[in-house]
Amino acid sequence: MVRPNPMSGPAFVIALRNTLERRPVSEYQSPPRTGGTQISIRLDEFIFNHVEAITAQARWNRAEVLNALIQRGLFDLYEFCNAEVVDSLVADVVAKLAPFHPPVTE
Repeated sequence: MVRPNPMSGPAFVIALRNTLERRPVSEYQSPPRTGGTQISIRLDEFIFNHVEAITAQARWNRAEVLNALIQRGLFDLYEFCNAEVVDSLVADVVAKLAPFHPPVTE
């Protein structure tokens, strides 16, 4: 049985590739939304230089590039982990989301 990956959705790394390769505008090229919590991270020089090169060529900002790369990394992590670990991680994530509103009844 194939289980769904909780990171399914727009493949922003593909949009980034399409942008870098200057593919036709008919191919998806929109960067991910980057609103939300702001954090500070440290990157080693090797990773930082890659992000800077990608940012310069894609004309996306750093947050958009890092979001695309991180989303792909999460997708791969959840594909490689066993179901129990993924279920536990997803439960932790869902617990932090705002609760859904109950349906409106008349």
